[in-house]
Amino acid sequence: MTLPTRETLPATVNRMAATNPRRHFIRTVDGDAATWAELQKSMTLWSARFLALGVGRGDVVVTVLDTGVDSVAVWLGLASIGAVDAATNPEFRGRMLAYAINNCAPALLVVAARHLGVVDSVAAELRSVTTVLVIGDGDDASIPATSLPAPTRPADIDADLAEAKRVMTEPQLHDVACITYTSGTTGPSKAVRLPWGQLHSINSGTFPLEDLTSDDVFYCTTSHAHFGSKSIPYNAAMVGGQVVMRSRFTLSAFWSDIREFGVTTGMLVGSMADVLLRDPNSPDGPTTLTNLFMAPLGNSYRQFSERFGVRICTVYNSTEGGVAIRSGWNPANEHTVGRLRQGYPGFEVRLVDTNDYEVPDGTPGECAIRAREPWVMNAGYLNNDSATASAWRNGWFHTGDALIRHDDGEYTFVDRLKDVIRRRGENISSFEVEADVLQNPEIVECAAVAVAADLVEDEVLLFAVRRPGSSITAPELAADLASRMARFMVPRYIEFIDELPKTQATLRVIKADLRQRGIGPHTWDTQHQTARMSASVTANK
Repeated sequence: MTLPTRETLPATVNRMAATNPRRHFIRTVDGDAATWAELQKSMTLWSARFLALGVGRGDVVVTVLDTGVDSVAVWLGLASIGAVDAATNPEFRGRMLAYAINNCAPALLVVAARHLGVVDSVAAELRSVTTVLVIGDGDDASIPATSLPAPTRPADIDADLAEAKRVMTEPQLHDVACITYTSGTTGPSKAVRLPWGQLHSINSGTFPLEDLTSDDVFYCTTSHAHFGSKSIPYNAAMVGGQVVMRSRFTLSAFWSDIREFGVTTGMLVGSMADVLLRDPNSPDGPTTLTNLFMAPLGNSYRQFSERFGVRICTVYNSTEGGVAIRSGWNPANEHTVGRLRQGYPGFEVRLVDTNDYEVPDGTPGECAIRAREPWVMNAGYLNNDSATASAWRNGWFHTGDALIRHDDGEYTFVDRLKDVIRRRGENISSFEVEADVLQNPEIVECAAVAVAADLVEDEVLLFAVRRPGSSITAPELAADLASRMARFMVPRYIEFIDELPKTQATLRVIKADLRQRGIGPHTWDTQHQTARMSASVTANK
């Protein structure tokens, strides 16, 4: 199909509202829906409300919402008057929530009524907020008691639609589309400024869009705070398709949603796919789902593809760097993240050492990216000049990820640099350790982290989640791993836990929490064959 030329989402909404006004664009599993014309009307109304509240070009507005029609309309209403949506995770609590809000220095908060109590709990710590707009539960409903300043409902705002239409403009590629926090799996979250050009570049590169059509129905199960809640609707809009939204992924609803809404196109992380394969309620054959983006792929991606009749693609991407490496349909193997993306927007990738010298093929190096086209990568971290300068060194964006480029042009992901474990003179990829552990059918999830060795370097600490009903012991797992892993990679310490700490938005394991937890009374030591009471984590990990 022919795609519109580098069109921002508000521009697409205006175009589709004029040419196909009654076609549905968004549906939610809760029954809410919007045609293109209805979304344009809602976008305009939100622009008018924000103007009435004093929001102007360049202002950052923090939103604490659930994924749905309102969250999209609020975002586009802000963008249409030059303001910026900084979505904040409603799962944050205490210090993290206060930091995420204060870092953006907003005058206005937009909060879903059901999250008001969470935000109210940090009211005394908020420094810049002067107004809180509460939406949901009926826009004219009373507002529960709160310590937040100037709480108001949309119905209380004297919105001037005529003035809004006069002020509204379609954002350009260089305008900041949104602010998104990094997942914070290795340290404090950073607020990334994403231009519209970057959103367009990402969404034109994730799927092979030339193979998708206006008949495709996309499935979005990411939280409002995750970039996917914006990129998936944008992806659907680029092909004139539709999007079905659920505020978070749930195993029990996945296949029923696919059937009910005729979903054709979705996104999964490999761990979700593994769980769906094992779920006895999963179908035995194909459904309407035919296009699937999966990252990381995981060992069972081919089995998933064959059983459910879907074609799969993957990419190497990050919030900051976009999609510079992608596979297209049918990735070469379970380890690949693809090949260098060709054509628009002219990405270049180098794998470099600590001094920014390029490493040879077959050698792990930090992935550094730049592009020929402007505004297709991040515009820096909000209020964090030192982190921006550190990442953007020598004209390249440094991702913090170690990759290997093979002589056939395929790239494989090695690890986050902060997650690499140094043991017995070898650099160990926690990613590879985890992949080997998951070959054992008794283990459903795991994470490997570094802890300080007795003398120098690191030891490997493995946290593992057993399948329900499993009785495998740590010595049995250690023996299995020793039989098929390099000696230096076999974890010294093993601990079984009920679940791994994960980010709510992306379900990524928060390894910083596991490193902080370290070795405890229930950790089995393969060297001394006993539980160790404590050990310090590696100071710089």
